[in-house]
Amino acid sequence: MKMHIEAMGVSLLSNDTVNAPDRLEAKLAKIQELGFGAVEVPIHGMNIIVNGRLNTDRLDRYVRLFRQFSLQVTTHAPFEINLFRRGELLKERQVLHAAIEISGALGASAMAYHPARFVGEEELVYRHEWPAYTAGEQELLLEREREELRIAGDLARSNGVRIGMENMRPYLDCPHYCYAVRPALLAEQMKLIDHASVGLTLDTGHLLLAERMYGLDWQKELEAMAPYVFHLHVHDNFGEPNFSLEKNQYDLIPHGRGDMHMPIGSGEVPFREIASHLAPYFKGFLMHEVREVYEQEWPQLIGRMERMLPQAEQMPDRNSAIG
Repeated sequence: MKMHIEAMGVSLLSNDTVNAPDRLEAKLAKIQELGFGAVEVPIHGMNIIVNGRLNTDRLDRYVRLFRQFSLQVTTHAPFEINLFRRGELLKERQVLHAAIEISGALGASAMAYHPARFVGEEELVYRHEWPAYTAGEQELLLEREREELRIAGDLARSNGVRIGMENMRPYLDCPHYCYAVRPALLAEQMKLIDHASVGLTLDTGHLLLAERMYGLDWQKELEAMAPYVFHLHVHDNFGEPNFSLEKNQYDLIPHGRGDMHMPIGSGEVPFREIASHLAPYFKGFLMHEVREVYEQEWPQLIGRMERMLPQAEQMPDRNSAIG
């Protein structure tokens, strides 16, 4: 069965290029010239949200920039949003809602979102700060996220955006920091949210790491997610879990550790099998979420992916807008 891909693209990282529209323009031109039909941009990398508020002048500048290109746009919500964060939730809500409004202004139909964490990444190195939630307290937090995402889903619908809750990468030093490291639990939470504008983003590299770390059956985990996946983050690794501070790509490469974000086909992610499981359901964007160290391989990504897809369907016209 063919897999319906609306557009294939690459994702960009938060850096000085994304932060500077003039430099970003050159990067977008390169992506379009290579034949990609889409690009994913990190909202936090553009510095449009400051202390929970929108910088509308800066947003307008980015809107004008993206209109110069035929690329479809997807976005990634700020990584630091955490609807389980202790204390007042107002700032988390403000940032999430601002991200949705930015996504809508940029014409993005998909926004990847990192689900709430019991232990925030900023707390991982401070074990004495980790909250010890009971099962009952965890369930209350999960219900809080459900309520917030229903509200966010209404805002997303009015902005023409769909929120894609992403399966998260695991860490050896805090294996249960986030419920969404287990894809089936993420799918269960999404179904309980029960909102048409809230679906799932499948991250292939995170799926492999979770399988190896927790001894999961990746096919069963994927079966739980597959009917709701409308957005794909595609990248590769060797399935070797690592610690939370191990994020420098140049340090990870020699030993093949952790969330390496290599081009698909470079490691052990079984993408052909994943694509076959998704094919009956999937209609959305496929984004190559590879790190900058692999940008030199961008020209090969489209051809490599077309060879890996089940009954490799003809990709849409790469230089035309998707209806």
